[in-house]
Amino acid sequence: MAELPRDDKNGSNAIGMSFWEHLDELRSRLIKALLLVAAAFCVVYFFAPQMQSFVLEKFFPPGQKPLAFLAPTEGFLVRIKLAFVGGLFLASPGVFYQFWSFVAPGLYLKEKRFILPIVFISSISFLVGAAFSFFVLPYATDFFLSFGGEDIQNTWSFGSYVTFVVQFVLAFGVVFELPMVIYFLVRLGIVSPEFLRKKRRHAIVVLLIIAAIITPPDVFTQLSVAIPLVILYEVSIIVATITYKKRQT
Repeated sequence: MAELPRDDKNGSNAIGMSFWEHLDELRSRLIKALLLVAAAFCVVYFFAPQMQSFVLEKFFPPGQKPLAFLAPTEGFLVRIKLAFVGGLFLASPGVFYQFWSFVAPGLYLKEKRFILPIVFISSISFLVGAAFSFFVLPYATDFFLSFGGEDIQNTWSFGSYVTFVVQFVLAFGVVFELPMVIYFLVRLGIVSPEFLRKKRRHAIVVLLIIAAIITPPDVFTQLSVAIPLVILYEVSIIVATITYKKRQT
């Protein structure tokens, strides 16, 4: 592969790789990320029973009727799903490293030195978001259980409930990547700190609506979700400001 031209001032790629070179690089990074997740899956699978017990004890009210397996293969599929998600969390630093390594050619040479710290921050943000969801999940479960009653019993499939928990946890993990996403958008010139400040009121309204949708209808729980989201937006503005200034120099 021929050496890519460099910008003399900044040391970045003045001319990017061809489409096929980008595609080949993406394929290589995806394969490595999948291999990492597969290896972590094999390790975590042996702890799937403990993860299953954790989900029941942590998120499902003990006074409710037990969940049920409604298909012969459902128990096995639940173990596979829990092991996959656990493997994804275990391998998340390596997965983020592959992702950031893929976009590294578009960064300045001085910025590439921060790849490992960025990988660390991305991994921590992902895990913190997932851990924060543990606080909200019991309230969300109670809320959906409240739709039952004397005439309608809550007989949930454990597989469906695990899917709900997994989606909830992953959603919070992804939401906490907001500052990293803003960093990318600023680097690509799609948004600016001024745009984010100008749209702050609109963004807060959207975040409050999101918090109201994913939480039960009580003010305390809604605020417990909305406040971290608003804080993340403000952190994103700071990240955007620093990134924008460096981009202009």
